This record gives sequence, structure tokens and C-alpha cells, in this order.
Amino acid sequence: MTQADLGALLHFTQPAISQLEHDGPASYDLRVLRRVAIALQVPLAILAAESDEEADVRRRQFFKTGAVGVATAVGGNKRQEIASSASSGPKVGATDVERITKSIDKIHELQLMAGGDRLCEIASNEVRYIEQLLDAGSYSDKVGKALTSAGAEMMTAAGWVHYDAGRWKDAKRYYADAAQAATVSGDGIAAAHTWINACLLSYREGSRPKEGVQLAQAAQLAARREGGPKLRALAAIREAEALSVIGDRSAMVGAVNRAHRAYESTRGHDPAYLAHLPEAQLSGLTGLAFMRMGDHSEATTYLRSAIGGTAAYPREQTAWQVRLAENYVQAGAIADGCGVLIENFQGVSKVASTRLQTTLTEIADELRRHVAVAEVREFFGLWTAR
Repeated sequence: MTQADLGALLHFTQPAISQLEHDGPASYDLRVLRRVAIALQVPLAILAAESDEEADVRRRQFFKTGAVGVATAVGGNKRQEIASSASSGPKVGATDVERITKSIDKIHELQLMAGGDRLCEIASNEVRYIEQLLDAGSYSDKVGKALTSAGAEMMTAAGWVHYDAGRWKDAKRYYADAAQAATVSGDGIAAAHTWINACLLSYREGSRPKEGVQLAQAAQLAARREGGPKLRALAAIREAEALSVIGDRSAMVGAVNRAHRAYESTRGHDPAYLAHLPEAQLSGLTGLAFMRMGDHSEATTYLRSAIGGTAAYPREQTAWQVRLAENYVQAGAIADGCGVLIENFQGVSKVASTRLQTTLTEIADELRRHVAVAEVREFFGLWTAR
């Protein structure tokens, strides 16, 4: 069967089937996999296996015993095993979910204060704790759904701090798990947040900006149904960033305008962690989009606004200082770029973010070509002595 043949059965385009086959976001969406299973007349368990080895085992079982046999072999015993462990495990209630939600908010806040490098282990331990509760705990359907939603958000938080720490493979894994948990719980807000972050990973480190646009658009659709103004704004500005990588200025400006309109809206509900999304951060992300388009004057205005509005979050303010310096250097304003780095060198050189330190090293590599500039020599004096 060709990709076009399968697409016709599912009412999907051929490129959508290609993405599904090549580990695209939809391959972690149980609703999509269920449609594929029905179209191919195979059990969902074959498509939703946790590993390639497990998938091979399930396929062999299916071809030997047929759908009824594999449902018993794979589904029945597993359900009994989970039910047995849940009945003997710890009791999980609403207060446990509330504590987890507060931990999510705290991780987001700490990341803005200190950077992701110091938070990877904390976030990973929180994810393992939630997984243990889901696997072995005893809880009502209502609590189970809330716990799964909280798990999705914690996995997204873990993905973000791992991304900030330069551990992109780990980030991708957490985002995939988060997307699946959000789908299972039917939580559109959690799904939107996961896709927003996965979008960032696609167009920055994966060099797949078109996929980034698609993920951001999917996030906006989910956020439009359930999310509040800040969630919608964040999804739209991530789309603008991905479009700036593609080089589509008209579409990028449209997404920027949509993001700022959404931020000013009062419709919908934002989760607590987005209370830490100040307007200054939206300005900074807008500045990045214009910087990538080569509009350095416009980028400077937005990045300076971001720096001025994030004094309460040291790591976040440092990030925009680094990006402003990068923008100046790209524009050829070498002395101005070095001036920003020199003025803020103590914070810039020590920020606990591998991602930002990598950017800083790239800026330094570019500055080596301009050692005739006095500010460059002053910067490297600090750089070598740090």
C-alpha cells in the first residue's frame, strides 16, 4: 500500500502519512493511531507499542493468533496486572495532584530565575514520581484524569529544562510522552503547551521549520478551544519564529500581530504557570523573529523592551541581553554588541543554561574577526579571565 493509498483511507494527505511514518507528532496521537488501526484492521496495541522490540513481539502475536488472540494476550493480562497493582498501591487524591501542580509552577519559575541546567534532575525525579503514582497508585477516574493531565504538564516542564540544558534528545522524549498523556486525558491546554515547546525544538535544533509551523498551528487550534490569552499568544509567537526561519516575512508579521492581539484578550483560562509569561517575554520572542528576518532595527526595539521588563527574572533578563548582543553583531554594530556583553558580563558568563552559553560562544567566535575594535579586545579580556 502506498502512502497515498493509506491517506485515501484515512482522509489524510500523502505528506501527512509520510510524517506519520517518520516519527512526526501525529505518531504519538492515540486518536490518529486509532484511525490507522481501524483502516488497516489491526489492533491498536500494534501501533502504540512502547518500543520497537515490543512492537515486533506484538506483530508476531497478531499474525499467529489474529486480532482476538492478541487482544487477550496483550490487552487482557496487562489490564489485570495494572488493576492488581493499583488496588495494592498508594491512595492518590486531589491533594496529591494539587501538590504536583504547585511543583510544576515552581519549576517554571525557577527556570526563569536560574536556567535549565540546574533543574534537569529535579524535573526528571518529579516525572518518575508521577509515573509511579499512575502505574501503582489507587485513584478514582476523576483523580486519574487530573493526575494524567498534571503528568503531561510536568513532562513538558522536564522537556523544557532539558532543552535549555542542551539535552535535546531527552527533551524530545519528554515532549512525546507529554503529548501522549495530554491526549489520553483529553487536556487541550496541556496538549497545546507540549506542541508549543516541540515546535521550538523542531525549528531551532532539528532544522524542520515547516514542522514547527504545523505544531504551532495545532497548538493554536487546541488553545483556541480551551486556553486563555497567554497560551494563544505563546503559540502564535512560536509560529512567527518558525516562519522567520523559513523566511516568510508576510506570514511572520501576521503571526506576530495575532500573538499580540491574543495577549491583550481576556477570553479563556490560562494555567497558573503562564502567570510567569510577562509581556516582556512576548516582546523578546518577537525581537528574535525580526532578528532572523534581518530586520535588526525592529529587533533591537523589542529586545530592549524585553530586557527592561524582566528584571525580576535574572536568567530571563540575561537571555535577552545575550540575544540583543547577537542582534547587534549580526547587524555589524560590533562595538554595541560588545558593549552589552561587557556591561552585563557577570550574569551573562555564569547563566546556567547550556543553550545560552552555546549562543555566547558562537558570538565570541564571530567577534574574533573584529579584534581591531577596542570593545572586542575588552570583551576578550573578560572572556579569557572568567
